Amino acid sequence: MTKITLIIPLRLTAETYEGELRLRRLVAAIPRDLFDILIADYGTSEAQAKPLRLIEASGVEVARHPRPERLFSIGKVRDFGAVMARNPVIMFNDVDFYGSPDMYRAIHAEAMRRDLARNRFDFFTVPVLFLTEAGVDSWFSDMTAGVPFIKQNTPDWLESQGDVVQSTAFGSSAMVINREHYLSLGGHAPEFSGHGAEDYDILHRLAALAPKGPRPHAYLTDFKDNGVRNYCGFRAFFALYGLEAFERGVHLVHLWHPRRREKGYFRPGPNFRLLRRLMRAFDKAGAMPSPLSDARGQGAWLVYCRSAADVMLMRQILPHASRYRIVRRRRAPGPARLLADARDMRADAILVAPDVAGRIVAPEGQGLAIYHFSPGAEVGDYTVIRHPPHMSSGAEAMGGRALDIRSDRGAVLFRSWIRFDGGPLGRIESGDIPPPLSLDDPLFAPFGGAEAAARARRARIKPKKKSGWWVRLKRRLTGL
Repeated sequence: MTKITLIIPLRLTAETYEGELRLRRLVAAIPRDLFDILIADYGTSEAQAKPLRLIEASGVEVARHPRPERLFSIGKVRDFGAVMARNPVIMFNDVDFYGSPDMYRAIHAEAMRRDLARNRFDFFTVPVLFLTEAGVDSWFSDMTAGVPFIKQNTPDWLESQGDVVQSTAFGSSAMVINREHYLSLGGHAPEFSGHGAEDYDILHRLAALAPKGPRPHAYLTDFKDNGVRNYCGFRAFFALYGLEAFERGVHLVHLWHPRRREKGYFRPGPNFRLLRRLMRAFDKAGAMPSPLSDARGQGAWLVYCRSAADVMLMRQILPHASRYRIVRRRRAPGPARLLADARDMRADAILVAPDVAGRIVAPEGQGLAIYHFSPGAEVGDYTVIRHPPHMSSGAEAMGGRALDIRSDRGAVLFRSWIRFDGGPLGRIESGDIPPPLSLDDPLFAPFGGAEAAARARRARIKPKKKSGWWVRLKRRLTGL
């Protein structure tokens, strides 16, 4: 049975609402036979660290970020947790998200049904019900009595429960995903700071590479609506990745808490403007953050690339390194330059991408393994020649086949290895990409089915208005 690493990103402070209680309760609810818990700590002070030490003593792994910034940025913490995780599938679970042990078993079963360890591009989001203060009491009362909180797994029922369910995020940040795929996409964009929009950026890239169906009307617009009635805007598209799981009875709840009091933490304006720029850049040419490396990877790699296509070809391979450096060069360096570059970063191996011109000559007697990628006989085929340290045993052939994933407009977004055998560089099989669905599939029924797109266009829905300028200024200055 494949275990999932459940990542809890946090920073405990004196102001964290019920921080210790909620963390202990969450850890106790997660079945250890199906999940490995990893608490990714982003700068909890020594004065507040006792709960983490007690939980760590019970056998739960706590990974402490070595360089936390002053402002808590949950995207950076999630990425750190993904780098430190050990299992092929990961799940993000904020400390305020909660479910019963049976619900976590259902989440695990959904991941196994999809075979996420093999099918890299498939993923799902766990729908999160944001409870009111009264809803928290009601939820725990039902759980204690053994009564299901949700009486019907339908959006209609949820919408009728406004006194206990404030809203539902079907396309939530509680993503369940293949770890190596997440690392290859670079995780969350590092430009985000504080809270707001960071999860939509990574969801945009994930969804573009494995679309559930046609994009909604006005896809790049944030209508600030997490509902599933109007098929317009990116939130509606991301909701599809949680709707199917919800219909199978999978969900979590978000426990109510007062608004976080941290100056500068809420950054909806700057972050959502950044989100729009990043979404456009990815759709245009596959622009995204550099791949994240594996904390327990195969050593330090120096990677020579000439073009964006070279970097794209290396994207799924680079997470196998514990650290790497990409150096742009038109031609292969001579032995002296190559040796200087390798010594500068204490490289264990050198990778040379296909578009780098010229012949690689290994420095003699230096023990450097060099892997030269070159195009094969067929389009998409690549051969990797490993030059042994002393060049006495000849060259060892490796390689594989890569496939371009393109946008509807033909832009190359990603280069996926259908299969790759790189020996010490690792092995890759991307598995199956789920085929997109048509609007008449039952999944789109809440939006209006086959008429979803046309109905959204006719409705001429406008984004919800922003808070007044005074409210926004007050939040920016005080964090309230």
